[in-house]
Amino acid sequence: MSRRRTTSALAASAIASALLLTSCSGAGTASNGEPAGEPQRGGTINYSYNTEPQSVDPATCAIGIGLAPCQAVFGALMYYDIESGEFEPGMAESLTTEDGQTWMLELRPNMTFTDGTPFDADAVAFNWQRILDPALLSSSAVTAKSISWEVIDPQTVKITADKVNHQLPLSFTEDLAFIGSPTAIAAKGPDFGNSPVGAGPFTLTSWSRGSEMVLDRNPNYWDQPRPYVDRVVMKTIAADDQRFNALQAGELDIMAVTLQKYADRAEAAGLKVTAANLMGGGGVRIANRGALADQDVRDAVGKLIDNEQIVAAVYSGEPVATAFSPENSPLYDPEATWPERDVAGAQKLIDGYRARNGGQDIVLKYVTVAGSPVLAQVSELLQAQLQEVDGLKLEIAALDGGAFASAMIGGNYDLIVSSLGGANPERLYKVFHTNGSSNNSGYSNAVVDQALDITHSSNDPAEVEEAYKTAIRELVDTSAYRFWLHAVTRMLTAQDVNGVEVAYQYWFRPELAWIQQ
Repeated sequence: MSRRRTTSALAASAIASALLLTSCSGAGTASNGEPAGEPQRGGTINYSYNTEPQSVDPATCAIGIGLAPCQAVFGALMYYDIESGEFEPGMAESLTTEDGQTWMLELRPNMTFTDGTPFDADAVAFNWQRILDPALLSSSAVTAKSISWEVIDPQTVKITADKVNHQLPLSFTEDLAFIGSPTAIAAKGPDFGNSPVGAGPFTLTSWSRGSEMVLDRNPNYWDQPRPYVDRVVMKTIAADDQRFNALQAGELDIMAVTLQKYADRAEAAGLKVTAANLMGGGGVRIANRGALADQDVRDAVGKLIDNEQIVAAVYSGEPVATAFSPENSPLYDPEATWPERDVAGAQKLIDGYRARNGGQDIVLKYVTVAGSPVLAQVSELLQAQLQEVDGLKLEIAALDGGAFASAMIGGNYDLIVSSLGGANPERLYKVFHTNGSSNNSGYSNAVVDQALDITHSSNDPAEVEEAYKTAIRELVDTSAYRFWLHAVTRMLTAQDVNGVEVAYQYWFRPELAWIQQ
């Protein structure tokens, strides 16, 4: 059975975007050979990353590791393939447009949720309308507000964007991708995110917070004989070393990690490695609120962060990010490089700000994920670097997965550990456009907005690529984001596990994975 089911119905505008995205994302790479024979049924896959989702609610899970269980339980209307840069059909058979503004979403026929109710166009409309409920604090609400929709028939939803948007397909892989049973949502109320009902490849059987989530095969999933495995167990193990030891001991089958040294160890141990280049990198998102609304303060922070020190101390052997995009990326721009470290210059900027604002110390809150020794070490280094100037203090707030996600979504931070969350450059619009669905930093810049608007309105790949470069230069110049490692996600996999490719940020497509018996 073919691994890919790429839709032929994507219109020319979406295809043109996909051509650009292919060049930007970077190809995934695999090691240690290919599986022999056809996929086989049965078995359990144990997977681990360093944090857990905050919820499995389709309205609120489109952030970080929350995408993983939502994709397993609900499936996704569409998928974005990182390796090919193409959009693929999921719970929807096709997504088409003639002009980039009016889109037709065609669902697969005769799908049902695991409670027996129909997965149809009315269910899609119900879920999208629910996202708009302000009480849910959904990060997807911005995207939902940018479109209107009409149920044409049980399989068809007509979507009209408020403006031409040739990048809209990405929304149906993340923000608007996950559809829950309206009947179950109404019956369960606020508890739905803990006991979700979908039509995806797996069902949520149990969830021990902070420990593991058990997902069992949905026997009525539309794409038989997928999923191939009977069970997926998502285990939360904060420390990279501990996860790798569990993988070598056979307690895990797949682990997600960002560092090359673990890939090298895995290959030496006879394990498989699959990698994908993502947008952005491991670093910090910088808010545009309070003292950080002042450009001088943001510039001072940029001048104080020492990428080389962080990498040498915490990520020894990894290449240091000196620019926003790596040199092998089509979006690489020698003008979009990080500033030289300049403590004296930073002190002058901080002194000037304090003189204009009553002389009080500037106290910033840095939000990170609790339980990770690596992130704890990074936090301490950042704190020491920023506090090399008088009058600037950095307080560290290490939060568990749910609290961290809430802080991110709510913008309750000054600096927060963050990558951009995916391979598609549309992430730049989502995170940094004034109206971006994931813009929780409060960043707003007319130059960035104008450039990113072009990426939506234009269907010319060269023009879109140059617009992304313009936005990136301005993001660097205004200290909106800073990272020390380019983002690469690596899946380390046991030799008998096949069909694993990086999807989303730290997740794979579990319905495609299988175990060699």
